[in-house]
Amino acid sequence: MKHLLTLLFTALAVLATAQTTQAATLQDDVDSMLGTMKTVYSAYYAPADWKKTYAGYDLNTSYNDAINRAASKSTQLTIAGSRMIFKDFIYAMKDYHTSISFTATEKASLPLLVRGAEGRLFIVSIDRTKLSETAFPFNVGDELIAIDGKSANAAVNELQDYFAVNAPITDRSMAEMRLFARSAARGFVQIPQGPVTLTILRQGETTPASVQLIWDYTPELIAPRTDFSLVKFGQRRSLFHPMMDVAVDPQIADDSFTLGGRKSFMPNLGARIWESPADSEFDAYIYMNEDRKLIGYVRIPSYTPDNTAKTLADFKATIAKMQQMTDSMVIDQVNNPGGSVFYLYSLVSMLSDKPMATPRHRMAIAQADVQEALSVLEQLKSIKTEDDIAKAGDSFQDSLGGGYPVTLEFVQFMRSYAQFIVSEWTAGRKLTNPYWIAGVDHINPSPVRYTKPILILVNELDFSGGDFFPSIMQDNKRVTILGTRTAGAGGYVNDVSVPNNVGVASFRVTQSIAERVNGNPIENLGCVPDIPYAMTAADYQNGFTPYMTAVKAALKAITP
Repeated sequence: MKHLLTLLFTALAVLATAQTTQAATLQDDVDSMLGTMKTVYSAYYAPADWKKTYAGYDLNTSYNDAINRAASKSTQLTIAGSRMIFKDFIYAMKDYHTSISFTATEKASLPLLVRGAEGRLFIVSIDRTKLSETAFPFNVGDELIAIDGKSANAAVNELQDYFAVNAPITDRSMAEMRLFARSAARGFVQIPQGPVTLTILRQGETTPASVQLIWDYTPELIAPRTDFSLVKFGQRRSLFHPMMDVAVDPQIADDSFTLGGRKSFMPNLGARIWESPADSEFDAYIYMNEDRKLIGYVRIPSYTPDNTAKTLADFKATIAKMQQMTDSMVIDQVNNPGGSVFYLYSLVSMLSDKPMATPRHRMAIAQADVQEALSVLEQLKSIKTEDDIAKAGDSFQDSLGGGYPVTLEFVQFMRSYAQFIVSEWTAGRKLTNPYWIAGVDHINPSPVRYTKPILILVNELDFSGGDFFPSIMQDNKRVTILGTRTAGAGGYVNDVSVPNNVGVASFRVTQSIAERVNGNPIENLGCVPDIPYAMTAADYQNGFTPYMTAVKAALKAITP
């Protein structure tokens, strides 16, 4: 991969000039960083026009607001306080991809996780390795009433307002996940410490009880500096191997309610008569329902595999088993943070016997992308037959396909994609016309594939690739989808890391905006399920029995 966006060097020259002496003020540093960020978003933020239509967003207005805030606080401005300015500048885009992280160590947590339903908050996970039953005599399903005398709902509302104001149900769920996990690196300015009193109502009781815990607190260990502290340039993600994912907050011991957990909160739908090996990335099993039909279950935790070759082999073996034995299958992809486009396409190829149409993207491009396109065209000059691909070896196939099968057809698609990037730039377009990633307008079926009915489970914590997977399957009328609307992170994303003296570790820019087969964007709109289902208080207090009942009813309706 090439190093960070070429265009940044101009902006960095301005920043370096402002930092030539140690006398530069914090406001100078903040202004310089904001200018750099504006340069990046001006060149590479693909959804800008859509955001103006959807939310009235304007980059220049947002930048001027941030500059004015820094000026108004110049005499009292601190590194911690500047995080609020940067955070608000980023989140004004109403884009779950455009997050920001800071170089900071201060953080605090409690080994609990809560989720809400019907205006109430319930404990869904307790890390008993850190919180014994003696110290915390409460259980999963008990209701959190208050924190230090403040309504638990009010505490969640404050966190929800603190971060992005985007899709309300997703914003709310993210705030619930962060209630007991605060870090300066993620933009929190006030990190709690010391004792905290939780008021909790046990199931079956009418009088709440209180317990005092201590925040697991780590102080800020990085002192502010007045010199220009250089950091390495971040590695730029390639236009030819795009990622569709979001930043994931730290996990707790029980990851079934956090993003990307191997197992989800869904209990077993029935007795397992077959299950995947323990070392498989996929928690998968087969059970027999009351009609003596064999039903498959596959959990897809994310689209970022630890080992692409092994994970695809695991999925292929699982799908072969499902095709051989089951009458229908449920795919559980709730709480999915997304990942690699090509890996996602590889999974889709094993779930249909027909070609699957893919979304098109409008892509923000600059000189570095054109240079990479020219390099790819040069690399592909010698590839004219399937034998040429075989002779090029596994490293060539991995570098080109990233796990997606590299056939002569794929090479031709990739060649057309590279030519498209060059021609769009030559035509003077910085935001391309709609086109398919790698030129792949359809995902062809794999030799190993599932051809029977599929039910997909989604929720508001499915981001990016977690938006695209169900959208592709829905647009091709291949599945039935149950749950809540996905988050709506509708493009691929690039990480940006630049030298600065204000503690910004990195920020992200959405470099494309995708449109579904019907022309609607995925950004902000997400994938709307065919069968709506929102979690209830009874779900959190009764082992998700109502949810399982809805899932089983949907499976019964699609199973022949």
